[in-house]
Amino acid sequence: MINLRLILIMLLLVPTTNVFAMGDFQSQGVRSPLINKPSPDLVLTNTEGKTDPILSSRQGKKAVVIFWATWCPHCYEELGQLNDNIANIEQKGIKIILVDIGETTTDVKDYFKRRQMRLISFVDEDSSVQEPYHIVGVPTLIFIDEKGMVRNVTHQFPSDYESYFK
Repeated sequence: MINLRLILIMLLLVPTTNVFAMGDFQSQGVRSPLINKPSPDLVLTNTEGKTDPILSSRQGKKAVVIFWATWCPHCYEELGQLNDNIANIEQKGIKIILVDIGETTTDVKDYFKRRQMRLISFVDEDSSVQEPYHIVGVPTLIFIDEKGMVRNVTHQFPSDYESYFK
């Protein structure tokens, strides 16, 4: 016979066990250790074959580093919108920096080509950014101010990027 009490307990626990599906870790009481600290800077190669530091060449500007993957359904939808709106965001003085985690440059280039996207992404094939950036899942968005300090970390794409720098 099925234990009704056990089923009810399981149903109550399901929503709290999948933090990724619920979005922002901070809303779940988990605070990134990066907040109010200098952002790590790593050198990666982008989809155009250019090797560049992720952040140091962008000092003096706000930046949002978006860690993503081609298999991520949230990334699929939001990167499409970002592709259409990136000029508006960058006009506000916010640089968008994409970093694909764990896939090949060819995979990312093919993904952008199939979707007719003009975006450029750094590619971290060996997932070396996970530890210094404390990445626990994708998408992860890290908001870095003009001084290189992390101001916010979220796991959902905002409708207003500016508000996350406060």
